[in-house]
Amino acid sequence: MSSMTSYKMGDGSSILSEKVARALEVRTDTPAMKAALDALGHLESMDSRSVRVAIEQNALEQALLLQDELKKIVNFVSTLREGVSESAQLAHLINKAIHTSVVSSQVSLPPSIGPSSVLPSSDSVGNMPDSLPLSGNDALEKEQQLAALLSDAFVARKTSHQRAETVSAFLDKFNLSEEDSKLLDQYNFEDVSLESSGEVPAESMGMRFLDALERVKSIRSELSTAFGSTSVSEMLGGNDDHRLGASSAIRMMESLAMQQERAYERLYHWLQKYLHLNSVSHVPTSSSSTAVPPPSASDLDADALDEALSHFFVRRSLKVLCNVPAFYSHTIEMIASSRRAEETRRFLLALTAGYNGRFPIELKAHDPVNYVGDMLAFCFQSCSVESDVARGLVVIDDDVGQAGIEDSKNESAGNTDFEAAMSASDMLSHAMSGLARPLKSRILQVVASLARRPDEDDEDGGGAVDDEDEEAVAQSRASALYAVCGLMLFYRLAVEKSIRKLDKNMNFSSESMDESLASMSRKATDNPLLVAIDECITEACQAYVASIKVYGAMLESLSLIGGKTEAMLVQGMMERIIKIRTTSPGFAADVPCPNEDWNKGLSLELFAETLLDSALVLCKTLDDSVTLKLCLTNAKKGGLSTSVASGLDARISQVEQALIVDLVSTETKEVMEICGLGPVMTALRNMPPVEGMVMATQPGLAPEDLDSAMKEFYASLYSPPLPSFESTVKDPVLRKLARQTIANSVIDQYEELYIAIKSDKGGYSDVSFLGHTPEHVKTLFSA
Repeated sequence: MSSMTSYKMGDGSSILSEKVARALEVRTDTPAMKAALDALGHLESMDSRSVRVAIEQNALEQALLLQDELKKIVNFVSTLREGVSESAQLAHLINKAIHTSVVSSQVSLPPSIGPSSVLPSSDSVGNMPDSLPLSGNDALEKEQQLAALLSDAFVARKTSHQRAETVSAFLDKFNLSEEDSKLLDQYNFEDVSLESSGEVPAESMGMRFLDALERVKSIRSELSTAFGSTSVSEMLGGNDDHRLGASSAIRMMESLAMQQERAYERLYHWLQKYLHLNSVSHVPTSSSSTAVPPPSASDLDADALDEALSHFFVRRSLKVLCNVPAFYSHTIEMIASSRRAEETRRFLLALTAGYNGRFPIELKAHDPVNYVGDMLAFCFQSCSVESDVARGLVVIDDDVGQAGIEDSKNESAGNTDFEAAMSASDMLSHAMSGLARPLKSRILQVVASLARRPDEDDEDGGGAVDDEDEEAVAQSRASALYAVCGLMLFYRLAVEKSIRKLDKNMNFSSESMDESLASMSRKATDNPLLVAIDECITEACQAYVASIKVYGAMLESLSLIGGKTEAMLVQGMMERIIKIRTTSPGFAADVPCPNEDWNKGLSLELFAETLLDSALVLCKTLDDSVTLKLCLTNAKKGGLSTSVASGLDARISQVEQALIVDLVSTETKEVMEICGLGPVMTALRNMPPVEGMVMATQPGLAPEDLDSAMKEFYASLYSPPLPSFESTVKDPVLRKLARQTIANSVIDQYEELYIAIKSDKGGYSDVSFLGHTPEHVKTLFSA
């Protein structure tokens, strides 16, 4: 017995030694342990040494508790063995008793001795002879005792079977298989092949390793749920069965935690090594030649990295790694930094030396519209690719992965140094932040160049501009600014769609997508690329509005320099803007404008009002008014609102009427002079208003003067000397209206003269020189 006790004590000492050795082998250089030690080191009431001493004391107490529990288990098993031995002895005794009873029944016994008297007593059953006869009462009593012992034996046997089944079910549910345990401890990813981006077979070692990691996570979660309702002290202070289950769960959780931590750390380091997250790629800033170079090794590595990030095993590994927030967050941040450096390198390479077999974008710097369009197209393509990469790496589509992230956050809630992992939008923003600055600087440089006036170029020594070309330069720069604004609006929407793809609530399969984008476009965004494009649109819109206003103010000087009228200059500018408006994708009806200032500055209403207001002030001929009306008609076709068009049309009509009045007044005087009635009407209007004075006594109104003037006028009625306006008024409608108005004015003046001669104010005794009445004259003029 003493040897058995020493064996048990030795076994407990070895378990304690293993526990202490395992505690001493715990690594303190892991991120989680460092974070815990740093948090404990910042406590004001305890220093690091006290904390370590407390931890060691706690570990020692737990080891002693474990030793006590193991001793109790050994005692319990020993007791159980004794009970099983006693049950076996009782069964042997029952067998003998039955055999004795059968033998006795075949022999004639005295009446005082019954069959049950052969049962031995419990005290001397081992020493009594097999055929010792007993009295009847003693046999019955012994039989009852044996029956009771047999019942207890069967109850103990049933309890043992139940415990065995419980332990087996517990191990099946909460224990890892030997193969999974070996994978977690020894797997080194040597059989993972990333040559193809297809789905990895489920039976591969890599997928089984990830499955085992998820199995460990599930087991730990179920153990925490099953034994997390009570504290450790309560579990260890209950009955034997409960204490046995609690201590077993604690040991299993500790073992699984160590395996899980080592496996996660190997997966974390493997991802860093394979994806080359610790390497820094060279980012070129200039190019010594404009020739297109062959693809370099870095380009090929970048393409391979894109394929690796989209590989199923890598994405699954990141999804599994999200159960460890520190590793997952750091890996995602390193991937985002790597993507940022790579996208910046590609953009600068595309600008200066060409990328993917294309010519350098800066070769088109002389063409502002194509230059800006190529840069925006490259940035949009990069943003779309990065959006897909971020969606595949970060976004969790299933409830299981999301639940794992939430559990990890809850476990790390007590750690103040824990930072949430980057979301897909954060990763995309970080990756595209490298493109924002070079794109913005180059677009603003283009805008500033287009916003300069030609005379400013002369002052800076940029080369003199011919006076005849100043009009074309002003129109081309303003129209180029407008085209650049349209391109930026279009690519802004395209980039925003790529960003919004990361929003799981966005519906891209119905008409509500446009409404959702229109509402989201008005919300502030923190994506650096989108912010840079917005700032460039603001600057370009302001420069365009200023250029239009300057062009309107320079209409008179440009007309003097180029020889064209102000209306023709407005017409040329409007044709350019309307053509861009109808052909540019940025001004299409399905492209929303999220900013009211942009919408107002780039609208045709502001453009038409600015130029037409300036041109109406300088409108001098009816041809100019006709040209302005043609401009207004073209603006309506381009999308000018009806209300603004009606107002401008009314103002043009007012100016047109004023021009017609001036033209008719001038031409009527000339026609009256040609017809001979000019001097007579001048003398009549110069006649002083004196009472009793008659026309016949006034100079120029004598009968002979009137007779000569009337003969000349009547002679011109058969061929009225009305101007044709062929060279001055090109519109036939206005030309006819002007001639008719002049004719009516001549008829009205003749009627005025006719009435004055016939009245008492005339004083003529003979009015035979009046050969036609005003009605006759009107008929002849109309003919």
